[in-house]
Amino acid sequence: MCAYKSTATFEERGIRPPLRESATVGESDLTFIHLRDGDDVGLLQYVRSGGIAFPHIMIPDALQLRGVAQPTISSAETAVDRSSDDQLEQDGAGIMLQSRETDEPDSALTTLISHALWLWNAKQNVTELINRAQTRSLLAAESWLPAPMAQMIFGQVPGTASAAKADAMEAEETEGHRKMLAKTDGPISCVAWHPHRSLLAIAHRATDCVFLYDLASDTWCSNVLQNAYMQGITSMAWQPNCGYALAVGCTTGVCMWNIMPASVAHGTADAHKAPSLGAGQFSAWMSLLSFPPLAGTHNYPSQLPVGSAVSFHRSAASVSVLAFSNSGQWLVAGHQTHGHLTVWDVALGTATPLKRSGSTSRSATLQIGISPNDRYLVSTHANGQLRLWETENWSSQVWSDFNASVTGFTWSPDSRSVYFAIADCADIYALALYKAPPSLDAEVTLVTTFEAHAAAVSEDGDDLERVRVGGSIKALALDPQGQRLVVSFDDSSASGDISLLAVYLVNSDALFRAGGDASALMPLGYVRGPNWGKQPKLEEASSESALRAEKSSKKKRVRVGTPTPSWFGFSPNFESGALLTVAWANGKISFVPMLFASRFSRTQ
Repeated sequence: MCAYKSTATFEERGIRPPLRESATVGESDLTFIHLRDGDDVGLLQYVRSGGIAFPHIMIPDALQLRGVAQPTISSAETAVDRSSDDQLEQDGAGIMLQSRETDEPDSALTTLISHALWLWNAKQNVTELINRAQTRSLLAAESWLPAPMAQMIFGQVPGTASAAKADAMEAEETEGHRKMLAKTDGPISCVAWHPHRSLLAIAHRATDCVFLYDLASDTWCSNVLQNAYMQGITSMAWQPNCGYALAVGCTTGVCMWNIMPASVAHGTADAHKAPSLGAGQFSAWMSLLSFPPLAGTHNYPSQLPVGSAVSFHRSAASVSVLAFSNSGQWLVAGHQTHGHLTVWDVALGTATPLKRSGSTSRSATLQIGISPNDRYLVSTHANGQLRLWETENWSSQVWSDFNASVTGFTWSPDSRSVYFAIADCADIYALALYKAPPSLDAEVTLVTTFEAHAAAVSEDGDDLERVRVGGSIKALALDPQGQRLVVSFDDSSASGDISLLAVYLVNSDALFRAGGDASALMPLGYVRGPNWGKQPKLEEASSESALRAEKSSKKKRVRVGTPTPSWFGFSPNFESGALLTVAWANGKISFVPMLFASRFSRTQ
C-alpha cells in the first residue's frame, strides 16, 4: 500500500458547514446553496441562475396500506414453485396466486410442486419419507431426552418442539433488530434507481413493501409491491435493458418482480416510445429465485399456513446485497450467513455459487459492486476481506490486511479504480487497476484523509456557532460521470455532526499519473438534509434566568433536529451533471442536483 499526495483539507480551504436549521438544495458554480426555509431569497437567486429545485418526498414510520391484502394460500395442496411454474401476481385489489396446473390438484405434478419449496436448501438432499421418519424419531426422543441433547443427536427438524423454539427465538431477534434499525436509520431500508428512467423503488422497513415514485412527473404509482415471502428487505436492483424488472433481496432469498404497465396490458401503448408506469395501476408478478443447495442449511415449509403470517429465519438463502450486471445478463447476490456469492444467468434461470470467502456468518457479504464495463466485480466481507473478481473465468484476488472491514466502496466510470473506506477510519483508499481485463494486477493507495475539526457555521459577530464535523467514514458514492464523490460519517464518534455529507471533486486520472503531482480528491462542500422541525424550548427556572437568556440570545436562531443519512446514491440519468439522492432518518428523501459540464471542473 502506498500513500498519495493530498491537497488541502476542508478546514484549510475554509469550507464551512451549513447552519443546522438549513437544508441543501443544490450545487451551482462549484458552490452549494443552503436555504433555511421556502421564503429564503437564496432560492430565487438559485433558480434564476439555472439551478433546479426538486421537492422532498416523505415516507412515514408506520402506515396502513389500503387495497393491498396480505397474501394467503387457501388450500393445503397449493404452493409456490421456485422454478416459476407458479407465479404470484399483484394487482390493485391485492395479491393472487396463479397456477398453470389447477385442473388436477391431486396430480403428480401438483404433489411435486408442493414439496419443492420444503426441500429447498435442505440439510441433506433426502426423500420426504426419510424426513418424516426423522421427525417422528425426534418427537419420540423429545419425550424422554432433554431437548438440547435430542437436537444434537437428530438435528433441527421442522415440526418439532426444538425447531419451533429455535424459530421463535430467531424471529424475536429479527423483530428486535428491525425495531432498532427503525429508530436509528428511519423507515426506509433501501432505495434503487431505475437504470433508464426517472423511477425510484423505495423499500419500507416496517411493512416490507416497495413503493414506486416517478420523479419526472412527481407522482406515486398506485400499486404497492408486497408479498408474504418478501420479508426483511436488505437490497434492491433493477434489471438493465429489461423494462420494469426489479430484484428484491430479503431473508427468504431473491424476489424477482416483473411489472407490466397498464398501457401494455390493455394494448394501448405507443409503439414508438417506451411505456411509463405513471400514476395508474399496473400488473405485477413475482418469482422466488432458487438457490443451489448448500449442506447444513435450514429447511423451509412447503407452503404458507392458512390465514397466518410466516416469520422466516435466516438461512443460506438470506440475501444481504444484490447487483445486476450493466448488460442485465446476470445477477449476483451476497448472503448474510456465509461469504459465498451466487451468480444467476437471468435468461437461462441457472444459479452458480462462487465459494471463496468462508461458510460462516463471520464472512458474510457486506457489499457487491460490478464495474461499468462488466469485466470486474468487487465484494467486501465481514471478515475484513476485499475481493476483486474478473468475470471472464471468475478468478479472484483478495486483500485482507486491513484493521477492520470495508464499510463502503464505489467504482469509477472508467472501470479502472475503486474508492473505498474502512470501519473506524477517516481515510479514503483507492484500488487502482493498471492492466487491461482480465488482469487482476491492482494496488491499494491511500488517497486522502478527512480530518475531523470544529468549524464555524456563522459569522454574525458574537453569535459564532461552531460544529464539529468528520469522523469515521461510513459510506461512499460516486456520480456516473466520476466527478463528485460523497461520503457520510459513522455515529461512533458522538462528538461529530454525522448529519452532514462531505463532497469531493474527483480526478481519477491522477491515480495513474507518475510523480503524484495532483490530487485525485479535492474538498468541495457539505450537504445537509431537511430537519425534523423546530424543537420545543426549555422552560426557564426563574424570571431572572429567563431575562439573562433573552439578553444573551437576541440574535440566536431556533435550534432544530438534524436527521442522519440512512442511504444515498446518484441517479444514473441526469444530463445537467449529477443528481444526489439521500434518504434521511426522518423518512424524507431529498434530491440535490450538482450542476457541471466539463470533465474536471476545478484545477489546483
